[in-house]
Amino acid sequence: MRPQRPERRQRGITLVEFVIVFPLATLFVLGLIQTGLVYMAKLTLNHAAFMAARVGATHNASKDVMREAVIRGLSPFYQDSTDGNDLSRMAKAYLKAKLDNVPVARPWAADVEVLNPSPDAFTDFGVRDPKGRVTYIPNDNLEWRSLDVGTRSKMNIRDANLLKVRVTYGYELKVPLISGVLSRVMCGGSVGVDAYGDVKLWQAVFGPVSQECLKYYLHGRIPIESFAIVQMQTRAEKSS
Repeated sequence: MRPQRPERRQRGITLVEFVIVFPLATLFVLGLIQTGLVYMAKLTLNHAAFMAARVGATHNASKDVMREAVIRGLSPFYQDSTDGNDLSRMAKAYLKAKLDNVPVARPWAADVEVLNPSPDAFTDFGVRDPKGRVTYIPNDNLEWRSLDVGTRSKMNIRDANLLKVRVTYGYELKVPLISGVLSRVMCGGSVGVDAYGDVKLWQAVFGPVSQECLKYYLHGRIPIESFAIVQMQTRAEKSS
């Protein structure tokens, strides 16, 4: 039997290298593309969070008002670029954003959390309004008010009038394969990293950690967060 020539053996090695490297290289390129899209989505969410904080500062830190502002800010994710009519395109995008962010039906829906004023700030500086049946933090004449630090909040009344919000949104992954790979890595099986754990049925329902997988990764989404801080222009209120 005649031995194989060196060039034929070399061609076989090249084919093996291609078979091994090509899937990994393809996945790497797709991952880079998806990373760029997530970065752009983060910028959009940053703007939405800031606009929500601005609106909340003029509407007594109302979460409902701020959430509506966030949904408007997320409308670019839902626009149909084939629609040449600006008015109809924006209206349809807003409607899609509204439907895609119903908390009861959509676990990945945008969530607005008010980090400040905190419950402790309301305890230290809150004033009961019997007529409006709310507790509010005074917002007028702050330059003349005492700067004594509250015992529970560890802040003064000026700090208590800073509105800080955190917005979390489940961004839909657009690039093929990345959604499946990420859900497997973050949520599933023995090859998964120690992030959110395996998704067995009882863990998914009762385990507090696996809720992140149920809310985002198993739906082809990834959670992104944004923070915004603005000065309150009206008094912060909470029902009491």
